[in-house]
Amino acid sequence: MMNNRNINLDLVAQNPSDESLKLEYEFFQNFESTHTRTSYKNDIRHFFQFFSGQFREQSLLNCERFHVVAYKTWLLEGNYSPKSINRKLSSLSAYFKFLMEKSFVETNPCQGIRRPRQVVQKETNDLTDEEVLQLFEAIDKSASPLHKAILYIFFGTGIRKSELINLRKKDLREINGHMTIEVRAKGGKQLLKFLPEECVQAIDDYLAWMDGQERSICDDDWLFQPSKNPYRGKEFLVKPIRPKSIDYIFRKYCQLAGISKHITPHSARATYIGSALDNGSNIIKVAKDVGHSSIKTTEHYNKRRNQLSDSPARNLGFFKKTA
Repeated sequence: MMNNRNINLDLVAQNPSDESLKLEYEFFQNFESTHTRTSYKNDIRHFFQFFSGQFREQSLLNCERFHVVAYKTWLLEGNYSPKSINRKLSSLSAYFKFLMEKSFVETNPCQGIRRPRQVVQKETNDLTDEEVLQLFEAIDKSASPLHKAILYIFFGTGIRKSELINLRKKDLREINGHMTIEVRAKGGKQLLKFLPEECVQAIDDYLAWMDGQERSICDDDWLFQPSKNPYRGKEFLVKPIRPKSIDYIFRKYCQLAGISKHITPHSARATYIGSALDNGSNIIKVAKDVGHSSIKTTEHYNKRRNQLSDSPARNLGFFKKTA
């Protein structure tokens, strides 16, 4: 099974009949997200190609730590970013951990390998409340129902791009008189998100618009689908909207609103967190709401707080308090 020269990952989902393919299928299908499965498959295939080229006569069953160190060095010399290298090593480590559980290998050769330090090259921009209102004004004037619903959902819930793409209509539900949406979040978490009235109205308008296009969305269908395909019929539009289309939507309406800084779906998430905290929300509740395991992550997203103006030194009982 583990002779890397005989492994064909493309056959895994198509023909999980033979024992080796069953194991491959079990590993990849354990991830719910299609995007995650694709990333893991590409990362592991990349290591297979390196291993086959550099250690031709050896089997992956005998892969040792120095093989993985050699791979990491090769990636560094190839000018891969620290983030990409860490992701590839994490994918590989998860795969060998799986093989250990199946008793194909005794140890995980990725264990203990130092990862390159990640340096944030560019901070995520967020918007002030006034800038969001400015953006909404541009959206309300010229956006299609699809574009409006997408942007309102991003800023009204703080969900990630992948989470929005994977939404189904059945994820919308009313609970105790409140409209909510269930989100399959990072790390396999299930989040139940409250939908503000503005978001509910934008979704209703979008669904009505789709009905008018004779493209009614069923419960099991993707909630947000492409609006058109100039080369194929409507039946080819029943699929999730593309990530690049969402990036285009952000660029378009920020430009129309006169917002010059680079704003992305991740910016909408940072804006959601910052606005919630600025307006009195408890940081622990915000962290839980957006699916953060640690409030330190939530604090990192909050770009708005002026730490000097929030300093506890301003509230000491033995000095005159300053505004």
